Amino acid sequence: MPLDQWWKAEARASEVLKNLSMDALPIDPFAIADAKQIVHRENDSLESGVSGCLMKVADTFGIMYSTRFASDGFKRFTVGHELGHYFLDGHVDHFFGAGQDTHLSASGFLSGDEYEKEADAFAASVLMPKDLFKVACEDAGQGLEAVETLAGICRTSITATSIRYALLTNQPVATVCSVGEKVSFAFMSPALKKQRNLTWIKKGSGLPSDCSTAAFNRDSANVRNARRRSGQSSIADWFHGEDIEINEDVIGLGEYGRTLTILWADSLPDPEDSVTRADGTDLDESESLLPSQRFYRKSIY
Repeated sequence: MPLDQWWKAEARASEVLKNLSMDALPIDPFAIADAKQIVHRENDSLESGVSGCLMKVADTFGIMYSTRFASDGFKRFTVGHELGHYFLDGHVDHFFGAGQDTHLSASGFLSGDEYEKEADAFAASVLMPKDLFKVACEDAGQGLEAVETLAGICRTSITATSIRYALLTNQPVATVCSVGEKVSFAFMSPALKKQRNLTWIKKGSGLPSDCSTAAFNRDSANVRNARRRSGQSSIADWFHGEDIEINEDVIGLGEYGRTLTILWADSLPDPEDSVTRADGTDLDESESLLPSQRFYRKSIY
């Protein structure tokens, strides 16, 4: 089994929660900040495109998050992300080592910066701890229903929750975020990855032309008004694998302008032990960026 590239963020989040005796959902990131005497405030003067920031004055830290994003999930992930910069090895030195006093978190794009992606991984891990989240998955249902149930339990966005769900569920699941005809990111569950001859859905690749998501995205009002649709697709259409039916749940993400798709099945045929792409190379999840959830607006929760 390949090593999770974000294992350090996961381990650090687990350590923080253990030290603070936080062992039940939902996890309160504001309480974590309070425990470390980190001031946290909403701020209405942060410039457009900035969701939040971590500040350092001498040995004192503070977190600010924008008032433009009113949703509870946004605030909690923003604080969790900035806490990642505080707790993760090397982050404080990287952002403040030359005497800087503020690190801004930009919004509206998928960051390719390793420090930002690691802070996102920390936020996901601290708000949705692996063991607690897996237990919650058992009674959450399937597909988008499961994601929305878990988001309610963890008080997180459906997008952040969908990624965590895909990474930790025992069911064959993929979560895909798209804009128009293009994929923004995709994550597959371990059970789905075990299927034979799958091709990874890469960032920037096109959606299957006949899928429900592609039809949904052709009407921008579907996305803007957070409408939803359910249908059936084939693994062959999405992953160039075998022609096996899979469910497709679609929901618009409102003002964010993107669409979230949950692909899922009750079960799939037993695969061979080895997992390769159709082109013969190994699956590599690093090709799909972990997106920051700290800028998602109220309409997507």
